[in-house]
Amino acid sequence: MAPAQSMHEFLEASRGVWLTRRAVHHLDHQDDEFGDSNLVIEPFSCLDPAVEQICQALDIDPGLAAGGARFWWESNLKPLARTEDQAAAIVDIPIEGDPSRGFLVRDKGYVEKQPVLSEYAFSTDGIMTVTTRYDSNVGTERCWFVTDQVRMRVSSVQYLDGVSMTTYCTEIRCPSVEDLQAVRACAEALASRLVPLNH
Repeated sequence: MAPAQSMHEFLEASRGVWLTRRAVHHLDHQDDEFGDSNLVIEPFSCLDPAVEQICQALDIDPGLAAGGARFWWESNLKPLARTEDQAAAIVDIPIEGDPSRGFLVRDKGYVEKQPVLSEYAFSTDGIMTVTTRYDSNVGTERCWFVTDQVRMRVSSVQYLDGVSMTTYCTEIRCPSVEDLQAVRACAEALASRLVPLNH
């Protein structure tokens, strides 16, 4: 796949369900964390009602938005009823004339639960870097596609006295029910054309 050079391209390539295998390293006195979960990503257009709602929280003109996406984190062992209340939503505000850079508006931040504005930029090889400045810390996240089926994501949180947390994730695309049904139909069609061997 060609490297993404805009947030729109990146979100569309990320659409679907991903198995996330993560390791979280706390560089203070907390224990490290390891685990698996599902990450669900659903992009939306600039006409989605969430655009105006989220932009208003930070007094940003919704007309500057190019769309966005909703994210759900859920167990990979049991299904979750996905609702608006459980989703984290972002709105993309690209810089005019340079879609490789821009801002993400979020209704609530990952570190501090308040509306937040992040900066993003794409390198020529498709690595997305997102920088978020909170009142007391700075969060940096990088994400890129290894293939269209595998993403890598790394992040850090830094306070005045140094980095307090780092996270490493490998994300593998989960096939949809429709994908599995198509594979089954293909396999059954191949099996029907096999000539039985005479013993």
